[in-house]
Amino acid sequence: MSELELPTVPAPSLASKALRSLQWIVFSLVLVLALTILLLLEYRRLPGFPETAFWLLLAAGFLLVLWHLPKIFFGLSRGWRIAAYVCVIPFLAFWGQVGSQGYAAYHRTPEGAKVKAKQLAEDARLAKDEAERAESKRILDAGAVTQAKLQDYNDRLEDCFSSFGHRLVALETEVKETLHNPGAFEHIETITIVPDEQGNNVGMRFRAENGFGALRAATVKARINANDCSVQNIGETVVAD
Repeated sequence: MSELELPTVPAPSLASKALRSLQWIVFSLVLVLALTILLLLEYRRLPGFPETAFWLLLAAGFLLVLWHLPKIFFGLSRGWRIAAYVCVIPFLAFWGQVGSQGYAAYHRTPEGAKVKAKQLAEDARLAKDEAERAESKRILDAGAVTQAKLQDYNDRLEDCFSSFGHRLVALETEVKETLHNPGAFEHIETITIVPDEQGNNVGMRFRAENGFGALRAATVKARINANDCSVQNIGETVVAD
């Protein structure tokens, strides 16, 4: 006698296993969402609580949970499975409406009014903190931009100096023209300075002869155009004592 051959059941594919695992996750999320409806139970006896809508929401949540239960879900046609996902959207909207009405009823009570006032105060504090952080960031960003512009300006001004001796030939030429004896001019140093009220941005120290032929040290400030290195202004020469 030949052995009786039993029909073999094909093993579920990897894709099928993945879909079932995914559906269990969806089911768990829908179950948690439905259970959150029970949070409204403590507000049921408050004036203005949407009693009828609450029970309808609870029933809809129960049916939606069953609908997404994998053992039931995968026994439905493709159209009903798609509908199960689509129905989550109006359920969320209904939950939001009933929940807002329930919490509104609670906030009309003395205790709820205190809780709401405290929450509003906390929200205002957080909003103020956020505004202050945004303002601080704006100031820091503006400072960074200003610092970058200042650095660029200083770099261009430094390019006006000679590579040997850090001198400004154009400034020295104009200063010599004001001296009693231009040939006796001796350069000491020229540096950039913080711009003063006249916009002078460099200072030069030098020696020159006075009317008696004696060499005296002197200082002069000037405004140099950082774009073309031209001398735009020369301040009063200050002779050292």
